[in-house]
Amino acid sequence: MSMSIASAPQVPIVLLAAGAGERYGGIKQLALIDGEPMLRRVARSLLEIDTPVIVVTGAHAQQVEIALAGLPVRVERHSDWADGMGSSLAAGVRRVVADFPGATGVLVCLADQPLIDVTMLQHMLARHTVAAGAILATSHSGAAGPPVLFPRDCFEILAHWSGARGARELLEREARRVERFVASELVDVDTPEDLVRVRGLLAAHRNTGS
Repeated sequence: MSMSIASAPQVPIVLLAAGAGERYGGIKQLALIDGEPMLRRVARSLLEIDTPVIVVTGAHAQQVEIALAGLPVRVERHSDWADGMGSSLAAGVRRVVADFPGATGVLVCLADQPLIDVTMLQHMLARHTVAAGAILATSHSGAAGPPVLFPRDCFEILAHWSGARGARELLEREARRVERFVASELVDVDTPEDLVRVRGLLAAHRNTGS
């Protein structure tokens, strides 16, 4: 029997884009990839999934939000972004709770992961429909991290989260129910060198036609 629309899980996406980009040395959300700001590229990819997207902005908010012009996303401007990624995550989860009271989970993504695999995210969402209590995380470089899907029972603690490590502490605390999805090319753009690597990988894919 197919799942009815009314009973289908609702999992909004929270896209974190509030950081100052200190390690990068500039507004990395606006770093150009194929002539397009990185944040816009990631947001467009996520919009391919049929679920709402909430973008949390903070540092350089006005400039960063311009990069989202015309996209059907919801923007949550977080004034306390300097308190760390955990605080920005909390702001996004609070917005999910306010806007989507029936949400069964939240899919947390980062604006500095321009090679995000939409197919993998769709697999995570599909897994959530049959494993509603599991935390579904991405495994890369041996660690579990974003993108990560947290079920509804994590909302209360995430809504009051803080700290620079984002949700990694919660992933470690709840390790017994974390399931990992492998991402082979999930590069975090923390430095200009990381951006060069991303551009190189994209060029290689174009050259091979993959």
